[in-house]
Amino acid sequence: MSANAAALPLRFAHHPWRYADTGGTRDLRIDFMRGLVFVLLFTTHFRYQSWFALVAWERIGVVSSAETFIILAGVVTGAVYGKKLKSEGLGPCSIKLFRRAWTLYKLAVIVAGSIALLRLAPGLDTSALTGFTDPASGQRYELYPPVENGVLTFFEVLLLKAVPDQFQVVGLYVVLFLLTPLIFAAIHRGRTGSLLVLSWAVYLINYLALESESGTAELRITGAQFEYAFPLLAWQLIFVHGIVAGYHKHAIVQFFRTAAGRVALALCILMSILFAAFSLNHPLPSLPDWAVASFIAPDTFMQWYRGFFLKYNLGPGRLLNNLVLLISLFALLTVTWRPVERWLGWLFIPLGQESMYVFFMHIYLILLISNTPLPAMNDVWVNTAIHAGMLLTCWAMVKARFLFRWIPR
Repeated sequence: MSANAAALPLRFAHHPWRYADTGGTRDLRIDFMRGLVFVLLFTTHFRYQSWFALVAWERIGVVSSAETFIILAGVVTGAVYGKKLKSEGLGPCSIKLFRRAWTLYKLAVIVAGSIALLRLAPGLDTSALTGFTDPASGQRYELYPPVENGVLTFFEVLLLKAVPDQFQVVGLYVVLFLLTPLIFAAIHRGRTGSLLVLSWAVYLINYLALESESGTAELRITGAQFEYAFPLLAWQLIFVHGIVAGYHKHAIVQFFRTAAGRVALALCILMSILFAAFSLNHPLPSLPDWAVASFIAPDTFMQWYRGFFLKYNLGPGRLLNNLVLLISLFALLTVTWRPVERWLGWLFIPLGQESMYVFFMHIYLILLISNTPLPAMNDVWVNTAIHAGMLLTCWAMVKARFLFRWIPR
């Protein structure tokens, strides 16, 4: 029995469903959660109306795949590289982090550059990746310079200014990992409190900044395309806190086993339920009427949503929803792990363990599917099959280690 299990009441320590925490760096619960998030991501990135939308389009809370991935990436980084920090020191740990940033940058350039080149292929429609249509206004934004720009396009690619919007979050990862040695330096020197205060101060600077164009981040310090959807000054907040949580994971888990922690967990579960009930009132026109709750008037809901839950600037309501939902889901997986692993672990754990590979490959699957007759059918069942089929295709590629030798991961 592990030391963690020994600290539990006997009836819980020996519960046959409970996750057996060995204290190692690899946590299958986090792998499972990262894999599960691909249901949300595929449903939004393969832009076809399917039944998965009933759970994926902010239906279990005002959360999206992007926040979850960034938070969990921070947790994993804090746990894995935090261990290296303790055993190897700040210098070697920082070198490994810079190498990770370089790997992510190569991935971003490969994807963005290959799509730029594929625009030249006769008969190939790349519009699903080279532009973005605002679902609210219907306006389309081109994400690449005109083909006539020729080689100049690749300067945009190298600066992360031209990239499919389904992959642009990787640019955020690149910058965050370049900054991570500074984050670990603060933790290493016992300045975690100051680090968190600074992170919140930077977040508030962005959140309170007056916007010349409503709904668009005013402060985009890198000039990269990702900052329109994921402004660095805002999104660093959840990554920094994820790293701190991962670094201090054992202490945090121990807290939730205390009386105060159990009360906090109960509050997190209750708030998750309330947030889910709130989000069901989102008047999304693409959903059937029976799937939209009506105990909050649409105008009132949208007023609250715009005030506290916007995604690009990480409204405070969205931050709180992500926090309580992830804590609740982690606790749920802990106490029901054996049946969950048996029923769904075969799918979501491999996807979560190779999440960057899956994220890379799904771009080319979007291109493939968009050049078939299937999307034009505009059938909810066909679209549901597309989403399920693409998830299973990625799972099969992971299990077969397809192109693992060549694709940076």
